[in-house]
Amino acid sequence: MGTKDVRVAKRVAKAIRFGGGGLRYVKALGFDIQERGIVQVSMNLVNYSKTPVFRVFEMIKSEANRYGVPIVSSEIVGLTPMNAMIDVADFYLQLENFKNDQILENKLMHIASAQKHGLADFLDEVAAPKAVPGGGSVSATAGALSSALSSMVSGLTIGKKKYQEVEEEMKEVLGKSEGLRKELKELVIRDAESYQKVVDSRKLTKNTDIEMKRRERAIQDATKQAASVPLEVMEKAFEVLKLAKIVAEKGNVNTVSDAGVAALLAKAAIEGAGYNVKINLSSISDQDFVNQTKERFDRITAESVSFAEGIKKTVEEKL
Repeated sequence: MGTKDVRVAKRVAKAIRFGGGGLRYVKALGFDIQERGIVQVSMNLVNYSKTPVFRVFEMIKSEANRYGVPIVSSEIVGLTPMNAMIDVADFYLQLENFKNDQILENKLMHIASAQKHGLADFLDEVAAPKAVPGGGSVSATAGALSSALSSMVSGLTIGKKKYQEVEEEMKEVLGKSEGLRKELKELVIRDAESYQKVVDSRKLTKNTDIEMKRRERAIQDATKQAASVPLEVMEKAFEVLKLAKIVAEKGNVNTVSDAGVAALLAKAAIEGAGYNVKINLSSISDQDFVNQTKERFDRITAESVSFAEGIKKTVEEKL
């Protein structure tokens, strides 16, 4: 508070704390901060859901105003629940029909949690009538599943007498497939995040020429990222497809059908991610970026076709 008079802080603290007839669930005391030449009302909010932060803050402002004292700043000591801050934002921004699942971090945590707790949870997230996770995240998941199958085939080949000649190669495949599986799992979340940034950029104000330019720049930057992430999925999935080729040709013959499924999933990941690249490129004005991205896109698409056809032939011959 913008005064050196500690009596003001103590009077305000008494007015707002429950013991002094103020707000329930509020404990407050007034202190002097000599080194800054101001005073402070220090509080504990016992139940922020019953007495929210913004209500306490507004009452402090009102009480301080009675003494002609301005509020200089506020601070939070230690940790605070996210919902307490969401309530503050909701109140001061006067948000209409706001829901917690509109917060990007909340949505990403749901996706990450769904991945952690099982396929059923992730499928529920995909099936929900919301934009994320969408096709890009599902494509990355397909790539991760393909990598997991190559890991399985490698693991069922390593240590078998019949496959001693390829054991070192299978160990190498296993190491690569596990690394790619981890990277593709992360891309599931990154794809959702990049799409959400596009949505958020489109909500920016456009009341002035400056705001319109800032909004358009933000949209373009976000859309470039939304194209770059699925392109990365394509590249990782192509590396996974190469591993599927090795395990189909040299892995345990009893798991050749699994190697075949790994190839199909990797190809689906490439094509699905490709759709997401193309739909975003159509909105990007930077022609150099578009051309460079298309060049990488075309190369992966063309090479993956011949790889997938070769793996299919190998698998079907062994079945």
